[in-house]
Amino acid sequence: MGLIGLIAELAVLGSIAAGIAANAAVVGTCKMLELRNGAGNIGPWRADIDGSGCQGWNKDETDQDDWILNMARACSVMALIFGCILAVFGFFNQCLCPLPCSQKILDLSGVGVQIGLALTWPMIRSSVCDNHGGCRWGDDAAALLLSQIFYLAASIFNRCMREPRYKRRQEERQEEPEPEKDLEQNETNGSGTEAH
Repeated sequence: MGLIGLIAELAVLGSIAAGIAANAAVVGTCKMLELRNGAGNIGPWRADIDGSGCQGWNKDETDQDDWILNMARACSVMALIFGCILAVFGFFNQCLCPLPCSQKILDLSGVGVQIGLALTWPMIRSSVCDNHGGCRWGDDAAALLLSQIFYLAASIFNRCMREPRYKRRQEERQEEPEPEKDLEQNETNGSGTEAH
């Protein structure tokens, strides 16, 4: 697990960081979907409709009962929260100190983030799209796909990482001979040879 574990560790931590960045772009974008009638672009939390500029959704102007869009909003943020949990537990467990149930929480966070991002995709069927003649994927839809790929890579390879730092230090301490015991053994060996 030496070199391969190190590569897996760097890949996991890098993938988590890239996944969080892409996930944050998903939450903050207003170019996830393009409205087919040319009225503008929308994202889970922000919209640019009729040249209003990229700003937060005005609930008075949209259908408050649009459950698909509301689900996409909630799930995109849920995925970001799970991604942050994945980052905290992954970093702490690997680099600083052990946290309780680390591997189980890493696995559950990896599953949760995939579910959250998967439930963001259906926003293309929201009533906002229906009211504007449909939608097509915009430029920032790639951020949604990339965040899923990065998080998936981190979830898969987190079991291939080398031993956490605190365990490696414990093993190094156990392998190091204690100098006092070596001196006592040398003295007893020396006195034994003198007696002969």
